[in-house]
Amino acid sequence: MARWKTWHFAFHLVPELPETLLAGREREYVSWFLKVKALDPGTFDNAELDYYAAAVAADGGLRASLAYYRDAAESARKNHQALERRRLTVPVLGISSSHGSVPDMAPSIRPWTENTTGVVVPDAGHFIPDEQPEAVAAALTDFITADDR
Repeated sequence: MARWKTWHFAFHLVPELPETLLAGREREYVSWFLKVKALDPGTFDNAELDYYAAAVAADGGLRASLAYYRDAAESARKNHQALERRRLTVPVLGISSSHGSVPDMAPSIRPWTENTTGVVVPDAGHFIPDEQPEAVAAALTDFITADDR
C-alpha cells in the first residue's frame, strides 16, 4: 500500500490532464485526497472539505495547486545550488508522521542543515497539524524552548 502514496506527483505533472479531469469535480477530488491521505478519514469535516475545495475551484486555484508539483524539479535544483554555497545554520525541525509518505523527515533534511531535530508524530497521516494538533504544538514548543532548559 505504501507504494501508491505519492502517485499524485506524477499525475499532477501531466500537462493539461489534471485540469481536464478535475475541473468541475474539485470537491470530489479534494474530499477523496484529504480522506485517503489522513490516517483517520474523519479528520476533515464537510465544512473544511468545502473550504478547501472552494479554494481549488476558485479562479487560478487548480493551476496554483498543481504548480507546487510542476515546479518541484526546479525548486530542487535551486535548493541543491544553495546547498553548494552553504548549509542552513539555524536549528531545523522535521516533523514526520507515523503513517505519512515520508517515515522520517530528519534524514532527508540533515544534509541541508547544521542542526536537525526530527520528531515522528504517532497516529497521523499526511496532514499532521490537522490530525494531531496537540502533538505538533508540543513538538514545536519543545523545539523552540530547547535552549531555555
